[in-house]
Amino acid sequence: MIWGDTVSYWARWQGDNRAIAFGDRTITWAELDRRASSLAAGLASLGVGHGDRVGLLMANRPEFLETVIAAARLGAIVAPFNLRFTAPELAYVVGDADCTVVISQAALTGGLSLARAQHPGLVVLDADDVSYRSLADAGLPAVSPSAPVNPTDPLFICYTSGTTGDPKGAVLTHQSWFYASMVRALQGGINRHDRILLPFPMAFTGGLALAMVMLWSGATLVLEPTFDAGRALELIEGERISVFMAVPTIFAQMAQHPRFATTDISSIRCASSGGATVPVPLLRTYLERGITMTQAYTLTEVSASGITLPYHQSLERVGSCGVPAMHSQARIVDADGHEVPPGTVGEITIKGPEVMVGYWRNPEATAATLRDGWCHTGDLGTMDPDGYFYVVDRAKDMLISGGLNVYPAEIERQLAGLSGVIELAVIGVDDATWGETPAVVAVTDGSPLTGADIMARCVGQLADFKLPRYLVIRREALPRNMSGKVLKAELRAQYADLASTATPIR
Repeated sequence: MIWGDTVSYWARWQGDNRAIAFGDRTITWAELDRRASSLAAGLASLGVGHGDRVGLLMANRPEFLETVIAAARLGAIVAPFNLRFTAPELAYVVGDADCTVVISQAALTGGLSLARAQHPGLVVLDADDVSYRSLADAGLPAVSPSAPVNPTDPLFICYTSGTTGDPKGAVLTHQSWFYASMVRALQGGINRHDRILLPFPMAFTGGLALAMVMLWSGATLVLEPTFDAGRALELIEGERISVFMAVPTIFAQMAQHPRFATTDISSIRCASSGGATVPVPLLRTYLERGITMTQAYTLTEVSASGITLPYHQSLERVGSCGVPAMHSQARIVDADGHEVPPGTVGEITIKGPEVMVGYWRNPEATAATLRDGWCHTGDLGTMDPDGYFYVVDRAKDMLISGGLNVYPAEIERQLAGLSGVIELAVIGVDDATWGETPAVVAVTDGSPLTGADIMARCVGQLADFKLPRYLVIRREALPRNMSGKVLKAELRAQYADLASTATPIR
């Protein structure tokens, strides 16, 4: 599949149907097709051709998808940039991708000042002014790509967050996104009659994945610039949203909203969560409202695909992220890359058509991650005898206490649902006796939370070396990245001296 053709297909089949709903704006499939065609011609006039890179620094809005489709029709490669990147980080990724053009919006173009200074030939188009509108609105005639576009051609360079050095750009092809989107649509039964609410940025591959499912299935995409729990509930009821995929934090924020109990959410047929294990109380909260939520394990390097738990097993296999996607394989391996027996903790690896072709201009990182066709994820997990996978933790978040491995996610699952706790994270802090020891960092609603409350949940359930030693109550929210995951590196840096400043809870 060539992604530039999808909108033309749906424009013929259902040209007057809504493709995108964005506030008061409605964009039909026919209009999306016309605007993408005109924009493609405009980009070609600026010198964008087959294999050239088009950067995207933009919050959720229709112009994001218009750019993706236009670039795909030219055989160009889209590089979506993290909205939270600083000016130096943006300058780095713009230079690394060697972008011909970057398309942004008025509120964000200021962040590109350093990139423009370092790359004088860079063209920046602002979706809020004439520089963009003169191309997308002009009705320019369609142009042919400068070279044939093939399924194996790169479609995206998706940059990682750069938590372990400079951001790396995962190169994902038309084909990899076709398989990932097809499988996701088939698993959820998503079709052109569905309405998808996108709760996080398309610049993040989880959000981009939902948008690509919309293009594949012909569904309607309901876009919001940012996530707000109250607004999401309003849209679910008003738009009769049938597909909603998010991280557990977003599901929890909606469940904690005062209007959750009175909002009609019965239209949701396909609810999926990724990024962390969904606590059983949260699963039951939605089950009581008639919503079965499934869990998935995905990552950028496999086109936001990977492993998914079948819906009907959401409680039967609590804690499992499921089984490999159709046409894909997964296994658990040791440090030497050898598969380990069921129940043994090791690295999760994935093989299949959705896996990236490598990191952009980074052969060393590519060789370290892709080995014999297997993508080494850097995440630790296990597989049970029935072939179901469980994520233990990210390898970089594991701590070693007294020579023994401690997985913060295991402690977090034990503490899930504590009364009065809005969110929490477990990190490792330095300890003179044990090397490292677990600490709980919690944000509460003002209710008292003590070390005794923490220990009551953990003693008898966790081995003694896994028991938390410190408790920190924060006033401000936990730091998170664009996908909603907690930035534990920031917490570890902030509380590096905790052992010398806090009183142990045990």
